[in-house]
Amino acid sequence: MGATVRLLDDTLVDQIAAGEVIERPANLVKELLENALDAGATSITVSVEDGGRACVRVTDDGAGMSSEDAALCIERHATSKIRSYDDLHRVQTLGFRGEALPSIGSVSRMTIVTRPKAALEGTRVVVEGGARIALEPTGCPPGTTVEVTDLFFNVPARRKFLRARQTETSRIFEVCQRVALSDPRLRLIVTSDGRTGRRYLPARSLAERAYQVFGDIGLREIQVAREGVSIEAALSPAELSRPGPRHLFLLVNGRPISDRGLARAVAFAYGDQLPPGHYPRGVVSLRLPVEDVDVNAHPQKTEVRFRRAAQLIDLVSRMLAPHLPSASRGEAYWEERIGNRGSGAPERRAEPESPITPTVAERTSAYESSPGDGLRLVAHLRQSVLVCEYDNEILVIDRAQADLRGRLDALQAASDDGLAEKHLLFPDRVEVDATDEEALTRHEALLRSLGFEWSLLGERAYAVRAVPAVLRRRAVRVRS
Repeated sequence: MGATVRLLDDTLVDQIAAGEVIERPANLVKELLENALDAGATSITVSVEDGGRACVRVTDDGAGMSSEDAALCIERHATSKIRSYDDLHRVQTLGFRGEALPSIGSVSRMTIVTRPKAALEGTRVVVEGGARIALEPTGCPPGTTVEVTDLFFNVPARRKFLRARQTETSRIFEVCQRVALSDPRLRLIVTSDGRTGRRYLPARSLAERAYQVFGDIGLREIQVAREGVSIEAALSPAELSRPGPRHLFLLVNGRPISDRGLARAVAFAYGDQLPPGHYPRGVVSLRLPVEDVDVNAHPQKTEVRFRRAAQLIDLVSRMLAPHLPSASRGEAYWEERIGNRGSGAPERRAEPESPITPTVAERTSAYESSPGDGLRLVAHLRQSVLVCEYDNEILVIDRAQADLRGRLDALQAASDDGLAEKHLLFPDRVEVDATDEEALTRHEALLRSLGFEWSLLGERAYAVRAVPAVLRRRAVRVRS
């Protein structure tokens, strides 16, 4: 029997990689803009024709490339931005994998014209379907121009999945908008089919850039730093919110990203001023240590991973909340909610190294070791499901799954608190995992009868609007 496993040829490997990086014209515009910014460009022009199908041209005034670098930049995994594995944990450039140009060149006809500022002549490189056609000297201004024509000419199946010209053009405009917000000092001109579609002039601050993007809609400017994290933001009033986070732009260390957890944290900072599922318009830029962010988590670099995601999401809400005033919000509420105690200095709360919540067995162990300070029964249903309080949290415990009968019977007999409902001035946000969500659904009738009220904010995120009065001001979390 002959061998059935074969090595793929380089062209096919590049085309497969292109499928991960370049799904549509907007993706290649993003990659080319990132390269231009990494090269120190202060002025960029993006020109597209037929929604990017016919042509995408990006011209910058950055550092340019020598002839040797121009020849290497079209090879896979050739990059000037990292040298070792450890560099991945300290990446501060937008592009770094060395995949963009070879991936683009493998599914298009691409021409690169580039010249360093100190050089007397430039270099022209032509690539067609992944093969280098020409490498020659040429006259050109300093900087780099990359022109991509006939995108997906050699992979027609992928070309058929492109949307209408207006849709693809709109997505390119969105990418350019994100880049403009990420670097307010940048001059960025975007044209479509010969007409100027967007023009972003250099701005002095993120807030000024946000006004260019969103217009005069009463954006709230915020600058705050805490616990090694700084936030600069410009956010709309609650009444201008929109369903979904599409109009809320997030930046992490200057990189535009998508992160539903962070978006929900921003929305939660508005308290009860936003309808469920609504998000403000605007931009939020976070700066944190580069070693706390993994930017190598997604082929298109649109998502990142945080070393302490749960703590960061909570911190973002607490940092933004006091700077988002509303008619019904009192200062005392936010002092209590985010930890201020009247001195103006935030109270630092000890946070566990791991975001994993202890299991019921661990809760039981804690009760056994300190019965006076441990588990306390709030209510029960049909002698099988018990609602208990422990360490400022609510536990929904199935007695069939927890060997607690004796102790829980004693707790039940000792419980004499009423179950009157207490409405919260501002809802508490609760983010749950799949197990918790299943428990919440399974015991919904019980929890609502006890005085809990909640509504869905987003994927596995809830706003708890009322709790049993016995809980007073305690935070609420649901555990199965």
